[in-house]
Amino acid sequence: MKILQNKHEMADALTSWKQQGLRIGVVPTMGNLHAGHLSLLKAISGKADKIITTIYVNPLQFAQGEDFDIYPRTHEADFEKLRAAGGCDAVFIPDQMYESGHATAISPAGVALGYEARTRPHFFGGVATIVLKLFQQTGADIAVFGEKDYQQLQVIRQMVRDLDLPVEIIASPTIREADGLAMSSRNGYLAPAERQIAPFLYQAMQDAAAEIRQGKEVETCLKKASDNILAAGFTEIDYLGYCDADSLAKRETHTQNGMLLAAVYLGNVRLIDQLKV
Repeated sequence: MKILQNKHEMADALTSWKQQGLRIGVVPTMGNLHAGHLSLLKAISGKADKIITTIYVNPLQFAQGEDFDIYPRTHEADFEKLRAAGGCDAVFIPDQMYESGHATAISPAGVALGYEARTRPHFFGGVATIVLKLFQQTGADIAVFGEKDYQQLQVIRQMVRDLDLPVEIIASPTIREADGLAMSSRNGYLAPAERQIAPFLYQAMQDAAAEIRQGKEVETCLKKASDNILAAGFTEIDYLGYCDADSLAKRETHTQNGMLLAAVYLGNVRLIDQLKV
């Protein structure tokens, strides 16, 4: 497994692979890898000749006061997990992605509006910009993203479509702990008592989905779920919405392509989740 530490080393490896006509698969991450990340590696296995896992904590997607400075950087542990999992040909850990004077960024709209963007308006511009740079530098033919960050997945699909990028995007299902909590690097921030409460978010979403399927009024279902989430001990609900899974447009009645999206605070920790209805 190659460890590539800058775009020049990445370019050298890519030149050799492309000369051989190999198909390049990319697994973009911010590191601090867990089983959810490794499931992305498994999802893309067999769909590419060479697979690159990227690890980069992207400053453009963090606002002032967010956890950029403390976000876990665990490179050596990540390398060991990737070696143990198998199937990763290279890890791209660029030491620098934004040269001095960098002044160009992607500004997505469409599915990038609403939900995450309401309280984190900087986020998807940062995500789209870094993903486009990673696609360019790795020569990606195919890339995989997790469904847990569902709006992010849709933003990347939109960018690829709108900018005619020759990259196939595949989605990998959310990986959960045994109690239902969606795996996330930020779960490590939870205090033990908070960790006991955290799975109730997914339970409340499952209950709401069941009632929506039964034809009950969507707003009533969402209000009940919100009340139950707060009663369980969550600090704040950023959003809990029901939308079309493709357009993310709000839906007020049950649809065969429905999706629940949620972001909540438990203490100071922000958790997100999604559930297809």
